[in-house]
Amino acid sequence: MVQVKKLSVLLIALIALFGVTALSTETMVCTYAQMANDFFLTFDKGAREAVEALGNMYIAASDDRSPEKFLFQIESFAAAGVKMIFGYSPTIESVIQASNFVNREKVYYANILEIADWWTPLDAGPYYGQFIGPDAYVDGYLGGLEMGRLLNGEGETCVLWGFPGSKAGNDRVRGYKAALMENFPNITVIGEEYADFIRDKGYSVTKDWIAKFGDRIDGIFGTATSMNVGAAIACEEAGLDHVFQVTTDANKSNLVDIQDGSLDVVAGIYGFWMAGRQAVTVYDMKNGWKPTVPETMMSTMQTFITPENVDWYIETFGKDAPYDYDWKKMSRTLHPDDWDPQGLLVPIYPERFTNWIYLDKPRGYEVPKEYKEAMESGLYQEIYELYLEKFTAAWVVPPFESSPYNYVFVANNLEEGLRADIVKRMENDVLVHEVIDVPYRFDIPDFGEGCNN
Repeated sequence: MVQVKKLSVLLIALIALFGVTALSTETMVCTYAQMANDFFLTFDKGAREAVEALGNMYIAASDDRSPEKFLFQIESFAAAGVKMIFGYSPTIESVIQASNFVNREKVYYANILEIADWWTPLDAGPYYGQFIGPDAYVDGYLGGLEMGRLLNGEGETCVLWGFPGSKAGNDRVRGYKAALMENFPNITVIGEEYADFIRDKGYSVTKDWIAKFGDRIDGIFGTATSMNVGAAIACEEAGLDHVFQVTTDANKSNLVDIQDGSLDVVAGIYGFWMAGRQAVTVYDMKNGWKPTVPETMMSTMQTFITPENVDWYIETFGKDAPYDYDWKKMSRTLHPDDWDPQGLLVPIYPERFTNWIYLDKPRGYEVPKEYKEAMESGLYQEIYELYLEKFTAAWVVPPFESSPYNYVFVANNLEEGLRADIVKRMENDVLVHEVIDVPYRFDIPDFGEGCNN
């Protein structure tokens, strides 16, 4: 009850601030966890720039990772007349509640990063238009390949998990271990612990590992950058020779740690672009565009930020100035013939989605038949080729001079075997496309069971 009262006060304050006329069908609301998190600062920036470029009013609705606050805000803004909501959900379960609500109230909705287990946009209805996000398993697998390269195929590593309920964190570790099992049998995992995505916990866990293993530790794989920053500090304080740090979710504040060599390889997921893109998605939906079945779920590109390309990344995406994206050009309604996604996306086939393939379906559940029909008709391949053809924005790919880190990658599960699409930026901004296999494995050791031991 206290929570509801607080949120009611919040809504009244918003109406007083923006005015009743502002909370209209041309207001766009972006949901996310909290501004205190560096990732969401840039997430908010991309969302705001896109909404304002489209000529609409922007409202940020942070929820402090509270599903109750997240849902209450969606309901309250819808009651005030808002018809376009997009962003991040605090839990996968809240995606179901939000998507059911927006379909009842006819509010256009698109979300990022989190999706409920065995729940597609078509399960909810047409107003839940699209889910996009980077594939955590593929992220971890390619991170494992990078660790193998850094260690020349031999060594002992430790793994910093996030927390037990983190789907993205757990899938990244699955991918990492799968890469070692497939490609580097002489690289082992000798220690692993949950560190809650927190720098201080990454530091303390690594201190414990150093006390136990000493200079045996050759590399540390982490499921979030902040933990590896703490791990790198612990290794330096202990006087260890360089311990390779491979991790993910590059944050603006941690780019200096890549510059000074504390972190070796960090996956960047372009959160600012995803946020702005989904603003454009709900704008297009409200203005008559309807995603095809393959477009309702799409994997998004990632890149590896390293000492070789970090200066480029800071210059391109790390400044306070507006991003160089042409947000209006992303629009399918404003630019029906020459729309430009300015990023690479690949449609997700639900039956082989890495988030779900290891999970049993709920009793009685079947994926909506439209997905299978779209696959059998060739529509998935058509949409895949369309987005690949449309991806011409070489400026968002690390430059040729940063080779071998001059590429972006995205998961591709359109064939029976999982793959990753790689697009490299070559000399004169020529983009070259290739595909690599990323095998599924169902025998990956669980937490605490090591790997290749």
